[in-house]
Amino acid sequence: MPIYCISGGVLRLIKQGKVRDIYSLNDKQLLFVASDRLSAYDVIFPDPVPGKGVVLTSLTRWWLDQTKGIVPSHWTGNDREPLRDLIAASSGTLPVDLPKRAMIVERCDVIPFECVVRGYAYGSYLKQHPGVKPMTPFDEPLFTPSTKAIEGHDETVPFEAMRDALGETADTLRDLSIQMFRLGTDLCRRAGIILVDTKFEFGRDRNGGIKLIDECFTPDSSRFILKEDVERGVLESYDKQIVRDYVDGIGWDRTPPAPSLPREVIEKTAARYQAIEARITGAQGE
Repeated sequence: MPIYCISGGVLRLIKQGKVRDIYSLNDKQLLFVASDRLSAYDVIFPDPVPGKGVVLTSLTRWWLDQTKGIVPSHWTGNDREPLRDLIAASSGTLPVDLPKRAMIVERCDVIPFECVVRGYAYGSYLKQHPGVKPMTPFDEPLFTPSTKAIEGHDETVPFEAMRDALGETADTLRDLSIQMFRLGTDLCRRAGIILVDTKFEFGRDRNGGIKLIDECFTPDSSRFILKEDVERGVLESYDKQIVRDYVDGIGWDRTPPAPSLPREVIEKTAARYQAIEARITGAQGE
């Protein structure tokens, strides 16, 4: 696995996910680096989306600040100076934009479920309920957990299956997820955005406490639609839907390898990620 040499040792890659590279800093901390890789249908595409990792990191930091009153996260906070020190210690081998696309986080044991919350009928929900009209709002946020697959596709499971595996922790994660979704809905509404659905991941720290981990309310983990688009009957989500629509249109069977993407699709995807970040973070304090 790749390593970076730094003063006093090496920075060793311990896991490469679909988007994030995870390095071991010490026995208590990890370095999460968000790449520009793009995945859809659980397959990584050969073409990166320029600036995507920076957007994911910026939004995640912003949202973790907003949600910390509901549940603490694994992010150590105020890590830009330590990241700059890390770059200096690497003698130029680490990328200079690392502070914009990386986070120093606490090591946690991952809880093997993705906590999906839906405010509207969209995406895979419509496939499972074909008689429901797109963007039908739910009276209350709908919690639809899924397994967190190491390989292959995640699978939606009944909440009872999650409770059988986790006990009362399942109820805690459901309640935390719904609380965060309500907060996210309110803050997105302030920015003229409808939060359609999202997913969260959780872990346990060394003391057994529950922490929010990975990303939070980004275009990779959430589905956003502009309020003005809905009002004019356009249901275009500001996430990876452009890519999904393109590969569905060319008849890709969703098995590796993923096809190359036209430049136009890449540029539109990058623009939508940047637009969502600007809208959400720009609405703060208004």
